[in-house]
Amino acid sequence: MASDNSPIALEAYEALAERYAAMAETKAENGYNEHPAMRNAIGDPSGLHVLDAGCGPGFLSRDLLDEGAASVSAFDISPNMVEIAKRNTGGKASCFVADLAQPQTTLEDQSFDLVVSSLAIDYVRDWSVPLAEFARALKPRGRLVMSVQHPMGAYDWYKPPSAFGVHLCRATWKGFGGKPVEVPDYYRSFEETINPVLQAGFVLRGVTETRPSPELKALNPRKFAQNDRFPTFMILDAVLT
Repeated sequence: MASDNSPIALEAYEALAERYAAMAETKAENGYNEHPAMRNAIGDPSGLHVLDAGCGPGFLSRDLLDEGAASVSAFDISPNMVEIAKRNTGGKASCFVADLAQPQTTLEDQSFDLVVSSLAIDYVRDWSVPLAEFARALKPRGRLVMSVQHPMGAYDWYKPPSAFGVHLCRATWKGFGGKPVEVPDYYRSFEETINPVLQAGFVLRGVTETRPSPELKALNPRKFAQNDRFPTFMILDAVLT
């Protein structure tokens, strides 16, 4: 039997990696919603040593380096995604394969100013493990900025048996071309989203319910209206106490 923190989405992202990397930045939910919201929440990364946890194809790592981050270490469960991240960052980021749900033994204590995680921790059942690792790897008063599915949007999308708690759900992704891929994920209630962050020793600085960029209105009015009416993602901005 698989453990609670087994890598549920590894197979899906190995299959999707190249297609996802080619299309995500022009997708309404990614390129015109979560991506700009994350960058706005992070702000100026100049001079910061950053850990990108669940880096996918390395879009965020690339942008942080372009905007002046001193260094970026990035990891993902998918070897295919890591290879794409190396390519997208031009070898400037230290990219490696690792499981977000497991202790990160290669990361030194108090070695990062900022941990970012973009739509990755939702694939982990027990958040206490990655959040403890983030706290360990951050310097005192270090910052965590991570995007997750908004519980309202996720409840509407997955229709879990209850709005309370954590539920393993599945969806078939058809929007990245080629053969549809079934992607497992976890739905989480508000309390299951916020409380683990606080229990790990972080203090919330703010919560952002993401909305689409104005540019999307001309490109895809239907998607703009949909995402402007109902929240899809949420960004948690927290500092280590």
